[in-house]
Amino acid sequence: MAATSWMRYPNTRYGRFQKGRYQNKEDDINFDVNSDSRQNVTNILTALCHISDISDGKRLNYLNAFVKVTLHIEGNFESIGFNMRDILCCLRIALLHESTQVRSGGLRAIRHVLRNEDDIAQLNKLLIPFLIARSLDLVLKNDVERIEAMKLIRKILLLSPSNFHVALGRSLVSLANGGVEEKDRLLRICLATLCELGVVNTSLFIETGGVAAVTRNLLECQTPKISESLCGVLLSLLDKPATRNHAGVDLHSIAAPYCDFHYRHGWKDKDKYVDERELRFNCSRLALLSILRSWPGILHFCGPANKAGLRAVVEVLYLNQLEVRKAVLDLLYELLGLPQPEWTDEFSVALSAVDPSEPQSSWRLNEGFVAAEGRSILPHLAKTTPSITDMHLALLLYSFLECGLLGAIVEVIATSDTFISVRATVLLGELLHLIQVLLPPECCNISPALPSLLEYATCGNPQAVKAVNGLQQLQKLLRMRPASYSLYLDFIMRSGGNVKFASKNNKKSRHKLKTLKVKLQQLVGKDGDDVIKETGVLINKDAYTWNWNLIRIVLKGESVKLDLSDATHRNFMKRLVDFYTPSRNRYSHMDLTTAKISTAYTLTGIDLINCLLDLDHEESSRMLRDLFADISGNISAITSGRSVHDCLFSPQHMNSTQCQSYFLFVGRLTSTDLGTQLLSSLDVFRKLEHLATTTNNDCYVKLIVSSLDYGNVGPCRELLGAVLRCPVESSRLYATQFLLVLLRAGIGGFCDWGVKFLVNQLRDKARSVYLTALNILHEACELQSCLETLVKLNPNMGSFGEKGSLLAIRLLSVASGFQVLNKNDFVLNEIKRWDDYFSCRYIKLVEGETSDVLTLHQRDEDGKYDKRTSAIRMISRKDFFLPPHLYGQLARHTDGFLMLIHHGSLEAMLQTVTTASCHTEDDILKLKAALWALGHFGSTSEGLRYLILHNCLAAMIVLAQDCLVFSIRATSYYSLGLIATTRQGADELFKLGWFCTRHNRHIAWPIIEEEAWEDDSDDSLRLPCAFPDISSTLYFFDSGIKDVEGSTDDDTSESLVALPDSIIAGPQKSLTLPANQNQPSAYHKRSLSESKTFEIIRAPSDSKKGSFRLGTEIVRRVRNNSTTESTTSGVSSCDSVGGGRSVVYERQQLLSPIPSSCSLSTLKQSGQKVRRHSESSRRVSVQSGSNSDKSLQSLVGGVSGKLSHQDLIGYATLRALRKSPRYLEEPAYDADEVVNDSLWDVPISLIEDCNLLEMTNSSIKRFSVHDGGEESDERCYMGISLPGDIHNLFLDVEEEVKDVPLERFPIIEDEVVCTLHDFKVREETLWKHEAEMCFVCSGKAAQEVEVFVAVPGDFVDSKYDPNSPDGLIKAHVLQLIDQFSNPVWCKQVKQSLLQCKQGSPQVFQDPCLFSEVCKLLSECTYRLSPRRMLHELFLDVKYDDLYAECADILKNAQNEIDSGKSSGDSIDTSEGAQPSSNIKQLDSLKLAYKENKFPIRNRNESKIV
Repeated sequence: MAATSWMRYPNTRYGRFQKGRYQNKEDDINFDVNSDSRQNVTNILTALCHISDISDGKRLNYLNAFVKVTLHIEGNFESIGFNMRDILCCLRIALLHESTQVRSGGLRAIRHVLRNEDDIAQLNKLLIPFLIARSLDLVLKNDVERIEAMKLIRKILLLSPSNFHVALGRSLVSLANGGVEEKDRLLRICLATLCELGVVNTSLFIETGGVAAVTRNLLECQTPKISESLCGVLLSLLDKPATRNHAGVDLHSIAAPYCDFHYRHGWKDKDKYVDERELRFNCSRLALLSILRSWPGILHFCGPANKAGLRAVVEVLYLNQLEVRKAVLDLLYELLGLPQPEWTDEFSVALSAVDPSEPQSSWRLNEGFVAAEGRSILPHLAKTTPSITDMHLALLLYSFLECGLLGAIVEVIATSDTFISVRATVLLGELLHLIQVLLPPECCNISPALPSLLEYATCGNPQAVKAVNGLQQLQKLLRMRPASYSLYLDFIMRSGGNVKFASKNNKKSRHKLKTLKVKLQQLVGKDGDDVIKETGVLINKDAYTWNWNLIRIVLKGESVKLDLSDATHRNFMKRLVDFYTPSRNRYSHMDLTTAKISTAYTLTGIDLINCLLDLDHEESSRMLRDLFADISGNISAITSGRSVHDCLFSPQHMNSTQCQSYFLFVGRLTSTDLGTQLLSSLDVFRKLEHLATTTNNDCYVKLIVSSLDYGNVGPCRELLGAVLRCPVESSRLYATQFLLVLLRAGIGGFCDWGVKFLVNQLRDKARSVYLTALNILHEACELQSCLETLVKLNPNMGSFGEKGSLLAIRLLSVASGFQVLNKNDFVLNEIKRWDDYFSCRYIKLVEGETSDVLTLHQRDEDGKYDKRTSAIRMISRKDFFLPPHLYGQLARHTDGFLMLIHHGSLEAMLQTVTTASCHTEDDILKLKAALWALGHFGSTSEGLRYLILHNCLAAMIVLAQDCLVFSIRATSYYSLGLIATTRQGADELFKLGWFCTRHNRHIAWPIIEEEAWEDDSDDSLRLPCAFPDISSTLYFFDSGIKDVEGSTDDDTSESLVALPDSIIAGPQKSLTLPANQNQPSAYHKRSLSESKTFEIIRAPSDSKKGSFRLGTEIVRRVRNNSTTESTTSGVSSCDSVGGGRSVVYERQQLLSPIPSSCSLSTLKQSGQKVRRHSESSRRVSVQSGSNSDKSLQSLVGGVSGKLSHQDLIGYATLRALRKSPRYLEEPAYDADEVVNDSLWDVPISLIEDCNLLEMTNSSIKRFSVHDGGEESDERCYMGISLPGDIHNLFLDVEEEVKDVPLERFPIIEDEVVCTLHDFKVREETLWKHEAEMCFVCSGKAAQEVEVFVAVPGDFVDSKYDPNSPDGLIKAHVLQLIDQFSNPVWCKQVKQSLLQCKQGSPQVFQDPCLFSEVCKLLSECTYRLSPRRMLHELFLDVKYDDLYAECADILKNAQNEIDSGKSSGDSIDTSEGAQPSSNIKQLDSLKLAYKENKFPIRNRNESKIV
């Protein structure tokens, strides 16, 4: 037999390692930890302080023994007669040893000795940080030593951040600056330590140059979690003015890879340009995401006047650089939380990626299944509770508009290749939708972007034409959402009451249904038997050849009435039942390949079950019973079989075949009384309950729970309750999560039985289960009926921590809950608790949750923090709704309001907000607490009146706009959002120059509602009729205003309004232009002629396709009522239209779903007033001096809230061109391509596509929550408020630069001076030796101070003279080292130092000189390579005086021991002594103390190991 390699050769993998460790047994020591600790410590330290006569291995063993003694006495050296200074002084000797093993052992021993701030102070006095920095800087095969040095540094930072030595900070900064080039493995832990230093000791972090080091590493970091941490410390410095001005943080350089096409981050980038380019894009993207997801980052980077920030990134889109454009688009997609479309040139593929109903990986059966799908698709029940995410995104969108993003994206669409154009078009559509939903109409002016796109389209740009059609398809897609992907969720939504399904009213659906029916009628004829035969069921046994569309029509009884007494009909039904019977292995063995095909088969099976239930025949009952008896038998086989994997319904089959649909068949049968009786007779419910409560396979529990119908009282709810109580935690967790889907879908009676289930789940032992139930109850309290039920149950919330306390105060928002809880002075005690403590704790809760939703630091299901998410991108926005506040809940009813007035701290809070003192951390915390409390208090009508009476809103606005602490601005902004949830609050904010979004969160396509204007009969328009639901078109308007007699006042000039002739003379369909919108006088342009009339360009009615030209218009002259501003009164003359005449609307108006400045005036019910916009209420983006400005002004003829003459020509032309697609002369592309694009099928839900044959479909009309309780009219808006002028939110860039002190550049002056060729030193340089900063002199008594005198002249030109006195050489060396920090002199200084080292080696052995060098290294910024060289030059320093000092300390200690009762020697240091323990080396020590290699602080840990 041949021997294998491991048999022939001994295992030498560990041979060398162990050989070096155990080659000398004389290094073993005899040690007993249980003997006298004082004697042990004395003997160990005595051995360590021997200069010679002891090997390195033995020194290391003594250090290990010292650690064990330290752990034994728990670090209390005072109890054995030693003070900390003596211990550290003796251990310092180990750090001076030439062996790296001894030094690493010494660092470890010191780390275990340190306990508190006093110990750190003693450490600094002994200058040990100089030696720690040396161990970290040196790279001489000393990896273990460097790791121990880093662990010691982190221990020091944890114990006493304020005493953190500057030498350690300089060492960390140099490692961070040079670690990338050196490929240092300690770089990441160094950056983590620097980030912590920047938080706990900001001044030292700034002083040592940590800001520049962290900023530089931002463009080197490709890991999202690290990039986020690095940005976090810089953003924290931007928050307060003191640190902001002192640090001088400048994050604009992060955008350099986007804005600089030849950007090089370092000299190594030149080798692989393409790879480095991608690297920089990725690093910059990660950093910008973190910046833009924070409030300080937005205020620093997104100011409209800041040309180096967001505006620079936007304006670079105008340059035709495809690589940069793609990178910027990817950044915007991820920033807005949108899924990125595939890299494609087809709009249908791109639209499917942004479809909210597109299946996600978390919706799979082995993941979250229906619970995850419902949570993603069904909207949150909070209609009017402000969302931090929405308010943050609204500010971002506002900044985007001011920076001209929409115009830049249009330029990308029109001038890029097809792939980028498709991606930019989808982004534009999503942006328009977000703008319409989140921004007040006064804050958005998107008209310059859309007419420019239309102008490109009219000029024959193929990408622009496709983009217009693509935007239409995207709008249709979004209007049909929410829509389910799975049949499980679809049936739940249909059985609930919150989702309303619209009937088929679109032309395409009706045409498709009609065409299909006509073809079927022509195919099968009139005879019903022929229809059944044409299905193929009776002819062919292969189910793949059957006509399934025709089968569904037959089962629905639309073309033939089934009669089972007829043999043909009976055989037809038998064949279908046989196909769906599980044991036949036909339908049950079909793979889940294409979702559309699988859904069609399943829907047909459900139609078959419904048909058998409707047929009143004995044969149908028998077929139905046989089918479900077979299903019941296979369910029983899951638990009764030998193995679950051997049966037909195995977990593998459930995930890959149609076997999972049988549970859906059972669930559909439970929706009828007859079906429930049948299942009960077959004992199906008992089998399902037994399976769901005993199995460890989650797939069965998910299928059973998700399939049943819970609309009626019966066995389904009982089964759900049994699963909620089962012993399997994962089953209980999924059932609890599924309750949220039932809540959002509006299942009947959930407010009673569902809330009871959730309250019972609060008693669950599993943390994840009761936290899930607690979160669902918070959302359920958004419904008045659920809140009333919770009041009746009145669960004990005291054991659930802060979330339970917040849920308890929700009960105080209703009068019944207030009466129940107002016992034993509970409310008074709660008010006192909030005033004393919990108001400040509320701030931490909100800021912590805000960080969770905007960063990668996420909690798991247990509510605990785990590692930061880094593998996946944030593809969807997470909502965080503001938790309830005691003041906001009590103010909702009279009793609570009066109690707050009499017992609350409202007056003190008002005083805090008015004075706005924010000098200290306590001041900032109190101010934030007051803002949150008053914001919640003002979200009610009575509370708002109280705040208005005390002029509080104005003070809050001042804080939001002018406070120098950015976090205070953010809190004020969010508090104003709370005020904006009520109609009265929005009106008051409007008077103060802030505009509000006037609709709730469940209105996806809102009608623009004006702010409150003063009632004026001459300034209002009355609409005589009510308006129905809006059916919208995209940017094109098809109707207008009937021309009425215009004003003849010669003192007013008329604006240009161009309307097609067909709009004025023909029937009017919609209105998208605002009536009487004025153009700002600053941007007013004269008419084409001096007269008050102007020309209207329209398409000729008899024009043929392809014959229309822009130069062959028919011109009409029309007078417009809209006028510009008066130059005398300052009031627009359009305030009085024709002397009080009203504009008459001939038809009901239709709004465009995409917002624009050309949207129509507000639509009101009959008798209500529709107020006009004036120029003061409509924001216009003024973008001067940028590429986007020039482009927009050239395209739209000026920047105004009104369309220019050129824009209206484009609108009128495009309307005519839509009727004749071939409008271009010699088009640059095939005209058929445009026609095909306009006939795209809108991606609809999978179930809707399969239900086209039904009389009703699943197209979503709207999502509305019907609450059985009393509706409250107070809070009616979603809570977003923005200033009319966004510049008010940002600091002035010039003033911000002026505030930066000169200390921001500590070394620039030296660098500039040193680079001058005529640099002259002083005639003589004196170097005073500081005894306190010297290793040797600091321990001696006061003595004469040594002074090093340098020779006059240039230190570089002067030649080294080895015969010079040592003092002169030392001064020369110090002079060289002082200039070593300057990179310009680095090479020359290095050569001079080596020359000095070679000529006078004794000088580099002086500990005093080495102390001065360490002092220079701690005072100046040196690069990593000079620091390492300097430490290597002084490796031979003689420390005899330090050894002598330690010997004196130990001698005194030994004398004290000898004078007392001696306990005997416990350590034998003789060479012949045999070891009595197994303690030999570092790794052989089995210590009870568990160490962490890189101890990082945790929120839940108070100490470090």
